[in-house]
Amino acid sequence: MSAWSVGSRIAAVRNATDSTVYLYGRGVYAGDFPRPGSGSWSESARAACERAVRDSEKKTSVDDLVSWVKSRLDKEVSAGETTEEEAEAQLAESRQKYEAAKVRPMEDKVRELLEFMDLNPRLDLDGGGTVWGCECWWMPEQEFSTFAGDRLIVEVAEPDRSGV
Repeated sequence: MSAWSVGSRIAAVRNATDSTVYLYGRGVYAGDFPRPGSGSWSESARAACERAVRDSEKKTSVDDLVSWVKSRLDKEVSAGETTEEEAEAQLAESRQKYEAAKVRPMEDKVRELLEFMDLNPRLDLDGGGTVWGCECWWMPEQEFSTFAGDRLIVEVAEPDRSGV
């Protein structure tokens, strides 16, 4: 989900005013993980995801998906990035994958979507704490000094998650 590589140095900001930046700390982007409290989905969330899956399947057929893959592979063959034989094998594999996905039980598709939606950037701070991407503004560490400018930087404790 993130444009940054796992292990990238980051700065995690709680909030900022014209004169002050409240900083959770510096650390590393650890990757995308289920955020605290994940997995307890309401019936309305499940129903919304099921509608989204059904709508998507209605709008996009296996043939549509395979056609999209074929156009991408045709460009790769033209550019000499892959051979015709490799492209044909990838196309057949894609068709099998899409057909298998189409017949999976709806509950599996809904759960997969909900689990994906629970993923969030985990930011491991140098001081040992963790802040989640949904709890802060975060940026590559090298951009932080430009963001902060001449404002006062105040380090703050990570969010209290005792109620999660």
